[in-house]
Amino acid sequence: MKHIDFHTHILPRADHGSDSVETSLKQIELSRTAGIEVIVATPHFYPHRHALDKFLSRRSLAAAEIKKHSDSNVIIGAEILLCDSLDKLTNLESLCIENTRTLLIELPFWDFRQEYITTVDKLIGYGYSVVLAHADRYPKDNIEKLVNLGAKIQLNASALSKFFVKRHLYEWIDRGLVVAIGSDIHMADKCAYKKFAKARKRLGEEFDKIMLESEKILFSK
Repeated sequence: MKHIDFHTHILPRADHGSDSVETSLKQIELSRTAGIEVIVATPHFYPHRHALDKFLSRRSLAAAEIKKHSDSNVIIGAEILLCDSLDKLTNLESLCIENTRTLLIELPFWDFRQEYITTVDKLIGYGYSVVLAHADRYPKDNIEKLVNLGAKIQLNASALSKFFVKRHLYEWIDRGLVVAIGSDIHMADKCAYKKFAKARKRLGEEFDKIMLESEKILFSK
């Protein structure tokens, strides 16, 4: 079983997560202190702001820089902001996590409309697996509407490392809905992986089960 950070912003200048190769290498070094063996790099993709071809080019260049300077196991993906008719985006599969049919989807913070539910339903109907990024940040009822369609959940380690963890996060874990944990690291935040290690200790065997689910997503053919 590998320890996997499923949600990071470590690609240099791909978004606001890392401003340089040096920062990215510091982030990777911090991940090692928490025993992370696989990092999924998920730069932000905002459909209303980014042209897909330019995003892919920027991401590719950033990933090449990381692979040139580090031998860490970095898998390329994206954190995609959910919007109406995302399912109609040309070349949507290019935003899947590398060698999978999995999309890491971020919900809008400012509203939640029926159109979003319809879009997620269509994505799943087209054969994509949808994982909801940092689901701990959103109202429980909104997440439940999407998991009822078949979406799965990624939780941030920071939410699981707090003294008082929200009860429904444990309920989601018990129901097998949580398939990934992420640091969501931006810049060289030393606390991000301290929280990851703390979450691992707090969850115990449940952490291992979640890591196995992440392994299945990333490495099962």
